[in-house]
Amino acid sequence: MAIERELWIEMIKEGMVPDTSFLSHSVNMDEHVRENVLHLQEAGIDPEVLVDNDVWPIPVTTRVDIPLELPLHTFDTVNTLVRNVEEMESSYNKMESVVRSHRNSLKKKISRHAAYNWCPSKDSEMTPVLVSDGAVNKAGLKRISFEDILTMEARFRALEVEMDSLVVVLNPIHLADLQAEDLKLYKEVLAAGKIFNSKLFTFPGLPYFDTTTGQKKAFGSAITATDSQASLMYCETEVCLARGDTEVFARYKDPKDRGDIIGFQQRAMALPIRGKYIGAIYSGK
Repeated sequence: MAIERELWIEMIKEGMVPDTSFLSHSVNMDEHVRENVLHLQEAGIDPEVLVDNDVWPIPVTTRVDIPLELPLHTFDTVNTLVRNVEEMESSYNKMESVVRSHRNSLKKKISRHAAYNWCPSKDSEMTPVLVSDGAVNKAGLKRISFEDILTMEARFRALEVEMDSLVVVLNPIHLADLQAEDLKLYKEVLAAGKIFNSKLFTFPGLPYFDTTTGQKKAFGSAITATDSQASLMYCETEVCLARGDTEVFARYKDPKDRGDIIGFQQRAMALPIRGKYIGAIYSGK
């Protein structure tokens, strides 16, 4: 049987990989990782401030920091078999394509974990969560508005967060809501890469909230009719990303499968540093 080479294929189109550049706007904790464990210190209580003090000597206190050791998550790709005959009959390097596919899968999964962990579980003073109440869009959700972004920034400003440290990551529906509200302002925002004081990004893998409880859904849980995807806002000095070992596992020239088997493992973790100054907006139903 003649080998069927796909001579007309000069390029293989990989699956679309979402823009995950928002991850770089965080504190890199790689240097604190040893043996795939993140070593941190939880800061103790801030000192008291005396006003018009007339009692001497001024008291002396010590700050007790709490050491934390956090094992990094393990992200494993499912192994891929590339049979020898497939490689021979392809006009492109299939193994290189497979490796890129594994890399992209790891990138997407770790990014979704980061977005989930950097998103607060519910509304609180230090973790604002807003619910949009605009007109209903074609997705059946209440639109967010530029005013909602301003309101979120005001919540952070009230917490004395530096405005130039804010990052907003919009889901695709919310980005479309802003485009529909004011196309001219939307184009200006995209050109600047900022929306008011916040650096602007978009990412489809953001977490969901249960609109009946106002609580963030568990990671990977099934989406129901009462759920709404959030957009994320956070202070970039209050979230971290730590990466450990990257391993490749391969078995070449497997005699049973007549090919090469390959898989990857990445150790990583993304967390809010103090559980403060992270926020979200989700659409009301």
